[in-house]
Amino acid sequence: MRLRKLASASLLILSLLVTLALAAVTGNVDKKEYVCMMQDMVLGKAGIPIQFAGKTYYGCCEMCKEKIKNEPQKYTQATDLVSRKPVDKAESFIYSVDGTAYYFGSDASRKTFAANPKRYLKK
Repeated sequence: MRLRKLASASLLILSLLVTLALAAVTGNVDKKEYVCMMQDMVLGKAGIPIQFAGKTYYGCCEMCKEKIKNEPQKYTQATDLVSRKPVDKAESFIYSVDGTAYYFGSDASRKTFAANPKRYLKK
């Protein structure tokens, strides 16, 4: 019984470490379902789809559904850091820096950002 508890605890810790490692990845995010668009963070597993205005956004928990319902402009839109134009998160190209998601209106903007993220990120 004690060995079973130890194995379960070890598996839980390993799962948590894998999730954290995946979330801290830097690079293109081609699967939008792996981004919590409410918190702008990359997830270690697929999030929950949230339908709003005919589009699909993704969140990490049930609370995200309430957030998008109550403040849609805040959670469905972002600013492309390269072009400085507004972008809809559901239609965007996503790039992650240390687990934080950034949204772009085109793949060209995403590539420009990827070449030198520090240039576009506020300090």
